[in-house]
Amino acid sequence: MTQFFRGCFVTGTDTGVGKTVVTAALALCLKQQGLSVGVMKPIETGHAPDDSTVSDADRLRAIVEAPDPVGLVNPYRFSAPLAPLAAARLADSTIEMDRIVSAYETLATGHRMVVVEGIGGIMVPISPQRTVRDLIVRLGLPVVVVGRVTLGGVNHALLVVEALREHGVVTLGVVLNRPVAPPRSSTNSMQEESTVELMKEFSGVPVIGPLPHEDAFDQAWAVGLARMAQHPGIRELARLVMGSAT
Repeated sequence: MTQFFRGCFVTGTDTGVGKTVVTAALALCLKQQGLSVGVMKPIETGHAPDDSTVSDADRLRAIVEAPDPVGLVNPYRFSAPLAPLAAARLADSTIEMDRIVSAYETLATGHRMVVVEGIGGIMVPISPQRTVRDLIVRLGLPVVVVGRVTLGGVNHALLVVEALREHGVVTLGVVLNRPVAPPRSSTNSMQEESTVELMKEFSGVPVIGPLPHEDAFDQAWAVGLARMAQHPGIRELARLVMGSAT
């Protein structure tokens, strides 16, 4: 395991749960506390080779205004919108964990905090022998788990927390998110409330949220992110991350 540096690894119970939003909002909130914050997206897939689309890594770099080279922030970038191992194979490439760790260590020596965003969930393979969870263990970082507050979110989040615990990984907290605008109904409200209550009862870790669905993201990323960074849930998450570094 590499030397422990201050920061965290943001993973999700699945793809599309809002990892990038939480990662970016957390990084911005930490920066607003006066800290030098580095960001990293070790592996990204589905990025247009002509750079006609804005990647998650580009969004993260922009929000903290760090001059770090893109090769450090995002060592592996593949055009196919597939799981990382499948995308790497299609590109006739191999994802090497040592390369990711080296890039991370370089970033960590230049910043007070480094917030790392994963890809997919923790059991997603990145090589024939290694998963995202293996990368987390190698980096030695505590984890923030982003999950859905909708029905089914309890099972997914508890499985992730348990799988991390089995490998000695510290989970700083579970962030329950609304990646899409929820329907306005008494049934939905009851489902959300029960998800929060059950996660608090069974996870054994701090539970944050649910975070609001921020409509501004659909029109202006920076505006929506500025609002999200000020949300009490993100501020509490920043406090947990800073507390883990003392």
